[in-house]
Amino acid sequence: MKKRKISNILITTSGLILLSVSALCCFKLIYSHYKSDKETEQVIEELFTIDENAPTPEIVEDPPVETSKEDNFVLTDKYLGYIELSNYGIRRLITTGTDKATLDKGLVGTLSVSAEIDDEVGNLIIAGHSTYNTFQKLHYMKIGEEIKIVSHKNTYIYKITEKHVIEDTDMSYFRRITNKKLLTLITCRNNGKQRLIVVAELRG
Repeated sequence: MKKRKISNILITTSGLILLSVSALCCFKLIYSHYKSDKETEQVIEELFTIDENAPTPEIVEDPPVETSKEDNFVLTDKYLGYIELSNYGIRRLITTGTDKATLDKGLVGTLSVSAEIDDEVGNLIIAGHSTYNTFQKLHYMKIGEEIKIVSHKNTYIYKITEKHVIEDTDMSYFRRITNKKLLTLITCRNNGKQRLIVVAELRG
């Protein structure tokens, strides 16, 4: 009887420890996403928001101040622009490259075969993680919905025309084009075994 009581206590204690660890992991993940969202909004505010009521700055003849490598996180050459899924409250900064370290920061990145954001024609190809604050909502978006891309020069509105689920070895959608302006978005599906492809054309 005594052994059974000790066993029950151990089981209860183990269960409480597991619950505590799970809760801590969930909190850490939620906080990480919250921090990523706040940092994203701050950078977008600093780099891509134009205050039309702001006074015109005075012309100063002083030479430009050199910035250190540590300041590169706010320079325009690191962030190409941002993507906005307006109906879902998602805005993510766009950078170059799709390595895991980059995407784990909540960024989305262009592939090496991608066109530039401001090219007149071409296939702008962007990949991102299928997490709730990045590209998870792509799974629920429908044909005809709009996606906004903002660069340092312009704002582009694309309309979704195609959605496909492909194998991770299929590269047929990652092609260069020369006759129109396309946006191709990529995210994971089925635990990374497949890819969701969303194709959108520039709204006329």
